[in-house]
Amino acid sequence: MIPWGITCFFEKRKDFEETVEISLRYPLQFIEIRGERPFFAVDDLKPDDIRYFRKIISNTGLRVTFHATFYDINLSSLNPYLRNAILECYKKSIEIASEIQAEIMVVHAGLVHKDAAGIRNLVDLARRNLIENLKILGEEAEEKNIIIGLENSPPNVHRLMVPGWQEHRHILKEVNHPKVKGVVDMGHAFLHGHDIQTYFHRMEDLLAEIHVHNNNGLEDQHRAMDIGVIPYEDFFLNNNVTVPAIMEIHNLTEAVQSLEWIKTLNAKKSVSGN
Repeated sequence: MIPWGITCFFEKRKDFEETVEISLRYPLQFIEIRGERPFFAVDDLKPDDIRYFRKIISNTGLRVTFHATFYDINLSSLNPYLRNAILECYKKSIEIASEIQAEIMVVHAGLVHKDAAGIRNLVDLARRNLIENLKILGEEAEEKNIIIGLENSPPNVHRLMVPGWQEHRHILKEVNHPKVKGVVDMGHAFLHGHDIQTYFHRMEDLLAEIHVHNNNGLEDQHRAMDIGVIPYEDFFLNNNVTVPAIMEIHNLTEAVQSLEWIKTLNAKKSVSGN
């Protein structure tokens, strides 16, 4: 059975509580916590806040993945001052991830500014910085028994370090750390023009989890699983997914719609024998 998980773009704790409560009615194993303001800011969390999240999670029996902040973050930064600040932020995030008993902490690879995208030496430096930063985070994560998951990003005006599976694999192979693995965001991959099945299979041996959400083929909308043009039913009926499949849906209404979609999918899988 696919180990499904879910998250919404929470802004208030009551939204989180409601999502968790609803999720218990469905065959879910994971809840993803997004480490973004205003819902979950690592630098603002107090011991009581950590206890709040741990209590809710403990009461549900759900396993946890943590999507670390990517606002104002660039793991490939060419600026050494920013690099140090980013590493400090993510080291603190690993501590928080451990406290909420997360198994995986997701990060984005970063980018090179469009004005420097054509300068080979700078792109190579950014790639080296990304690889070194991931090695450092891998060591920190290993102490807490957490996996760092490197996710592919949606299209951007700047040069992304991980726009496709080739770069994704290359970076992870260069990092070569047991606690640094891949996260394939199917919605992002589709927006780059990739076939999601090909991307999945090319990355399958390196994966920590996948992210799924739908869109119109033009924008990173994070719609319900059956609202959009990505052929998820075909993908899940014809592929054996054993890593967590986290549905990242933009609101609670469509999250529930996606949960109902899982029930329909499971019924079809039972009939087909897949």
